Amino acid sequence: TMPEEAMWSTLYALLEGAAEHLRIARDDIDGTISRSKAGAEIVLYDTVPGGAGGVLRISEEFDAIVRKALAVVADCECGEETSCYSCLRAYRNQSQHEVLSRGAAADVLRTVVT
Repeated sequence: TMPEEAMWSTLYALLEGAAEHLRIARDDIDGTISRSKAGAEIVLYDTVPGGAGGVLRISEEFDAIVRKALAVVADCECGEETSCYSCLRAYRNQSQHEVLSRGAAADVLRTVVT
Protein backbone atom coordinates (compact mmCIF):
# COMPACT_ATOMS: atom_id res chain seq x y z
CA THR A 1 0.00 0.00 0.00
CA MET A 2 0.99 3.61 -0.52
CA PRO A 3 2.58 5.47 2.42
CA GLU A 4 0.39 7.96 4.30
CA GLU A 5 2.39 10.97 3.08
CA ALA A 6 2.03 9.89 -0.55
CA MET A 7 -1.75 9.39 -0.26
CA TRP A 8 -2.46 12.78 1.36
CA SER A 9 0.07 14.60 -0.82
CA THR A 10 -1.39 13.14 -4.02
CA LEU A 11 -4.91 14.00 -2.90
CA TYR A 12 -4.04 17.66 -2.35
CA ALA A 13 -1.99 17.87 -5.53
CA LEU A 14 -4.98 16.58 -7.51
CA LEU A 15 -7.28 19.12 -5.84
CA GLU A 16 -4.89 21.98 -6.60
CA GLY A 17 -4.44 20.78 -10.17
CA ALA A 18 -8.19 20.44 -10.65
CA ALA A 19 -8.92 23.91 -9.29
CA GLU A 20 -6.31 25.46 -11.60
CA HIS A 21 -7.22 23.46 -14.70
CA LEU A 22 -10.99 23.83 -14.30
CA ARG A 23 -10.71 27.46 -13.13
CA ILE A 24 -12.86 26.81 -10.09
CA ALA A 25 -12.39 27.93 -6.50
CA ARG A 26 -10.24 25.46 -4.57
CA ASP A 27 -12.88 25.52 -1.80
CA ASP A 28 -15.51 24.17 -4.25
CA ILE A 29 -13.91 20.70 -4.15
CA ASP A 30 -12.31 18.64 -1.43
CA GLY A 31 -11.33 15.08 -0.71
CA THR A 32 -10.30 12.50 1.82
CA ILE A 33 -8.66 9.10 2.10
CA SER A 34 -11.07 6.19 2.49
CA ARG A 35 -9.68 3.05 4.08
CA SER A 36 -11.04 -0.47 3.98
CA LYS A 37 -9.67 -4.01 4.22
CA ALA A 38 -9.09 -3.85 0.45
CA GLY A 39 -6.77 -0.86 0.87
CA ALA A 40 -7.01 2.91 0.68
CA GLU A 41 -8.38 5.17 -2.01
CA ILE A 42 -8.61 8.86 -2.71
CA VAL A 43 -12.17 10.20 -2.65
CA LEU A 44 -12.98 13.59 -4.20
CA TYR A 45 -16.24 15.47 -3.63
CA ASP A 46 -17.97 18.76 -4.35
CA THR A 47 -18.34 21.04 -1.33
CA VAL A 48 -20.94 23.29 -2.94
CA PRO A 49 -24.46 22.43 -1.65
CA GLY A 50 -26.14 20.29 -4.30
CA GLY A 51 -22.82 19.87 -6.07
CA ALA A 52 -21.47 22.15 -8.76
CA GLY A 53 -20.23 19.36 -11.01
CA GLY A 54 -16.56 19.88 -10.20
CA VAL A 55 -15.89 16.21 -9.49
CA LEU A 56 -17.70 15.14 -12.66
CA ARG A 57 -15.50 17.54 -14.63
CA ILE A 58 -12.41 16.10 -12.89
CA SER A 59 -13.34 12.62 -14.12
CA GLU A 60 -13.91 13.95 -17.65
CA GLU A 61 -10.58 15.81 -17.80
CA PHE A 62 -8.54 13.57 -15.51
CA ASP A 63 -5.39 13.29 -17.66
CA ALA A 64 -5.05 17.07 -18.02
CA ILE A 65 -5.68 17.52 -14.29
CA VAL A 66 -3.00 14.97 -13.40
CA ARG A 67 -0.54 16.85 -15.63
CA LYS A 68 -1.49 20.16 -13.97
CA ALA A 69 -1.17 18.58 -10.50
CA LEU A 70 2.28 17.29 -11.40
CA ALA A 71 3.30 20.77 -12.57
CA VAL A 72 2.10 22.25 -9.26
CA VAL A 73 4.30 19.92 -7.19
CA ALA A 74 7.24 19.65 -9.60
CA ASP A 75 7.79 23.38 -10.03
CA CYS A 76 7.49 24.64 -6.45
CA GLU A 77 10.36 26.37 -4.63
CA CYS A 78 10.02 24.49 -1.32
CA GLY A 79 11.94 21.34 -0.44
CA GLU A 80 10.75 18.12 -2.10
CA GLU A 81 10.35 16.37 1.26
CA THR A 82 7.96 19.05 2.50
CA SER A 83 5.28 21.41 1.14
CA CYS A 84 4.16 25.02 1.36
CA TYR A 85 1.15 27.22 0.70
CA SER A 86 2.21 27.58 -2.94
CA CYS A 87 1.83 23.85 -3.63
CA LEU A 88 -0.03 21.52 -1.23
CA ARG A 89 -0.81 23.38 1.98
CA ALA A 90 -4.07 25.19 2.64
CA TYR A 91 -5.94 26.37 5.70
CA ARG A 92 -8.37 23.45 5.35
CA ASN A 93 -5.65 20.78 5.43
CA GLN A 94 -3.68 22.05 8.45
CA SER A 95 -4.00 18.69 10.20
CA GLN A 96 -2.00 17.04 7.37
CA HIS A 97 0.71 19.69 6.92
CA GLU A 98 3.32 17.59 8.73
CA VAL A 99 2.89 14.63 6.33
CA LEU A 100 2.53 16.54 3.05
CA SER A 101 5.46 16.03 0.67
CA ARG A 102 5.43 17.49 -2.81
CA GLY A 103 8.11 14.98 -3.85
CA ALA A 104 5.92 12.06 -2.77
CA ALA A 105 3.00 13.47 -4.76
CA ALA A 106 5.22 14.02 -7.81
CA ASP A 107 6.44 10.40 -7.66
CA VAL A 108 2.86 9.07 -7.64
CA LEU A 109 1.61 11.46 -10.32
CA ARG A 110 4.48 10.58 -12.66
CA THR A 111 3.24 6.96 -12.65
CA VAL A 112 -0.24 8.15 -13.71
CA VAL A 113 0.64 10.70 -16.41
CA THR A 114 -0.20 9.46 -19.89
